[in-house]
Amino acid sequence: MKNLAIALLLIIPMFLHSCFASRALTKVPKNDSLYLIKSIDSVNNWYTIYAIKMDSTYKIVVKKEKLDLKCKRVIMVGESYRLELHSRKNEVPVINGIKISPINSLDIECYTYDENTVICIDPKKGIYDLYHTPNIKGLCYIK
Repeated sequence: MKNLAIALLLIIPMFLHSCFASRALTKVPKNDSLYLIKSIDSVNNWYTIYAIKMDSTYKIVVKKEKLDLKCKRVIMVGESYRLELHSRKNEVPVINGIKISPINSLDIECYTYDENTVICIDPKKGIYDLYHTPNIKGLCYIK
């Protein structure tokens, strides 16, 4: 009986810990097409949205636009979204009629998004590419 009481005292805390640990992980996307929004920054007329999928971080660049009243879902930090990402390295995008050109300096890959805005990759943070998506306009999520 004494051994059973000791076993329960050891097992119950481990069980409770595993329950709380799994609850903390529920925000991590389980679906391969879901990206968890980690942060949203602003650079001049552009948003840089940091999203996580599996163990990788993606830096998504989106032109700022006024929030449309028809927008049903605004991108929020801590939420997950289905996104179709397009790599900056694999294609030269035209965003809102602006062809984005690369600037390479000191082995850091940067891109000009307009006459006042240069956005770079950040290898120190594990970001080796910039992305854009048709699923976000301004900060409005489009399915």
